[in-house]
Amino acid sequence: MVRTLDARTSLGSNGGSPLNIPLPANTPTLVGILGLNIFSPGPLIRIQFNGTYQISVTNLSSSPSSVQFAIYRGSTNTGTPVYVVSKPVFPNAGIVIASFEGSDYNVPAPPSGQLVYSCYVTFAPAGIEQATRNGPECFNAVAYSDD
Repeated sequence: MVRTLDARTSLGSNGGSPLNIPLPANTPTLVGILGLNIFSPGPLIRIQFNGTYQISVTNLSSSPSSVQFAIYRGSTNTGTPVYVVSKPVFPNAGIVIASFEGSDYNVPAPPSGQLVYSCYVTFAPAGIEQATRNGPECFNAVAYSDD
């Protein structure tokens, strides 16, 4: 039988008013972090996560840029990512709404009782493009285990 251990949300913006936060080029930027409480888990822990982020891009060139999202188990991006996805920013776009879903399977039980996941975004311009975080921004995760 499957048991839900915890569910959390990291909400940067609900989209009601723009964030207008510049996104530096080629620099991983923390956009979401959450801690899942893992107490008395069963033998198999798995995490399912998803997120949605809106980014605007100006000074578009004729080549596509890209936005990469990387999910790390931990509070920094120094470890191995458990999930990475890239989305192109086409020259005629201007606004990118990037949504993703992923999972981390067979996760070891943390000695501290808490699993931390962080979401980093990296904007890779093709030329002189500039990106801005507008919102909505949300990163969600749910922890499950088998009894």
